[in-house]
Amino acid sequence: MQFHSFTLDRFQEEAIHAVERGDSVLVSAPTGSGKTLIADYIIDKYLQEGKRVIYTAPIKALSNQKFRDFREQYGDAAIGLITGDIVENPKAQVIIMTTEVYRNMAIIKDKVLDDVAYCIMDEIHYISDFERGHIWEESIIFSHDRIRFLFLSATIPNAEEFAAWVQKTKGHTVSIVHHTHRPVPLVRRFYDAELGITTLQAIAERKKLDGYPDHRSLRGRHGRHRRQRIPAPDTMTLIRDLSRRGKLPCIYFVFSRQKTQAFAEELKRKDDFLGREEKARMASLVARKFDGVSPEVAGLPSARLLRECLAKGIAFHHAGLLPDIKHIVETLFAEGLVKVLFATETFAVGINYPAKTVCIDSMRKYTGQGFRFMTSKEYFQISGRAGRRGMDKEGLSVAVINRRVADVPKVEQITKQDVDPLLSQFRMSTNTILNLVHLHTDEEIAQILKMNFHTFQQTKGTLDGRVVRGIRNRFDKAVQNLTRMGYITPDRRLTWLGAFTTRIFSDEIEISQLFAADFPFEWDELSVLVVIGALVYEEKREIEFRRKRIAACVPQLVGLLRKHPHLRKGEWWHNLETASALVFPVHKRLKFIQILDGTSMPEGDLIRFYMQLLDRLEQVDRATQDEAQRDLMRRCKRLVRESLEGIHIF
Repeated sequence: MQFHSFTLDRFQEEAIHAVERGDSVLVSAPTGSGKTLIADYIIDKYLQEGKRVIYTAPIKALSNQKFRDFREQYGDAAIGLITGDIVENPKAQVIIMTTEVYRNMAIIKDKVLDDVAYCIMDEIHYISDFERGHIWEESIIFSHDRIRFLFLSATIPNAEEFAAWVQKTKGHTVSIVHHTHRPVPLVRRFYDAELGITTLQAIAERKKLDGYPDHRSLRGRHGRHRRQRIPAPDTMTLIRDLSRRGKLPCIYFVFSRQKTQAFAEELKRKDDFLGREEKARMASLVARKFDGVSPEVAGLPSARLLRECLAKGIAFHHAGLLPDIKHIVETLFAEGLVKVLFATETFAVGINYPAKTVCIDSMRKYTGQGFRFMTSKEYFQISGRAGRRGMDKEGLSVAVINRRVADVPKVEQITKQDVDPLLSQFRMSTNTILNLVHLHTDEEIAQILKMNFHTFQQTKGTLDGRVVRGIRNRFDKAVQNLTRMGYITPDRRLTWLGAFTTRIFSDEIEISQLFAADFPFEWDELSVLVVIGALVYEEKREIEFRRKRIAACVPQLVGLLRKHPHLRKGEWWHNLETASALVFPVHKRLKFIQILDGTSMPEGDLIRFYMQLLDRLEQVDRATQDEAQRDLMRRCKRLVRESLEGIHIF
């Protein structure tokens, strides 16, 4: 079978036949095997039939990339984008959106979804994500039964269980398409400071020897012999070894933004990976690409460092960079001119930039609450980026191991096979509960509460009464609590406060209490920006300011929040001073680069802060029926957008 000049593999044909039968389809296939061609087929098919297709992605970076790619492929008129803070061409036949936005639309029965034929869910394994997995689950539960799904993922050990749940929940056939063959075989290796690139077994054997005395080493105290200190792995030595073996280009994954730049800076001082012709081509492309960004962006320290690194075939990529800078790195990597790219984990999610080799700096990662081991799915997701179809005989994945502290059996367990099943992370948010009460009868609610993947997994699909009663009890307690707080009437109808909150999808209690309840404060643009800024601010490290301007409203807000019966328990309002310092310049109509110049906050994080701010302002704008409040929110949005003028935000 031919499609888009490609001769389809058997698994692609199998998936397309299932689409033609009107099934939902779960495709479990290795990275780089051509899963997205099935999505392309669906888009082509329904564009011709005049029906709508939704493409959901787990992260905004992937949504934005798909938006750019699909516009090039199908034309601007056919493709739209909705990510909460950005809306482009929302009446298009194909709409790209984050899964959160799709879930929000599905739960309120948004008319945008009325004529949707297919919803493509990329990276469906995110349903197991502890913090966000419930979004995928609710997206499926609340979708109209006529909508069909294409679920895309790498290996799913319990694909049959997941498909059976969707089939039972939505009442139509879900076809499973397994494909295990990688077009480019993957070789998995490990790096030890003494052994170099080797096997895990060799490292384990050497680690056993580390516990024995080494009679060749220096004499220790009391006349006993001790081994010399085991050296830590050296990143630069590993990359030089890969270069000698002809294993570049390489993506070196680091779980730290700061380390991506620090590694790149160190490597560019010591090595150069470009030949004379490549240098000339790189110089020409870099000059042209940087001509397309504003002088202010090109003059940022990160941009200047990047240009120095690019001259030697080295680059870095992380969420703390501005989109313009990330696009330059992505383009030059795709051109084959970046030989060593230091990147954070987001570069492994859906964005298709394969390399000959990937390296993983550590098998442990920091989550904000502490360090944990990578999961097998995370390991194989990253490793899957190694190997370029049609160019490489094999891909090479190298995990860096510090033998002195390594838990070798644990590493073996993670890297031997992708064994992590999809697991439900079901929970009921305030918004979910209010929309259930608002839009469904008690009988419908009882049925919906049985539909979640958690119940299906716990009861093996038999709907055990104990588990179902447990879910129902949680729901009833939540309803009782919301009734006490004034969101629901005793006869289970929504109050004005409850109706407002059905359209608030983040920080529901905080936003509704501030802007829809009787919060005793006279809001203006600055105070709105300050309080919502405090809600969305995510502290990653201490931010420094050249001049920290604190809005006059902050002490009064602190006093009110300390006494508030529902808001005083939260930690978020401790961010009021920092948020004030970040939004005060916006209120004074300073531009983004001017604001950035006054703070140590990375430019990408500052962009994210303002985009999150816009998202919450947009939610209040849509939720409120108060014209004065709507006008206030729109004035606030204009201030934020004016500050971002000239900055490409995706």
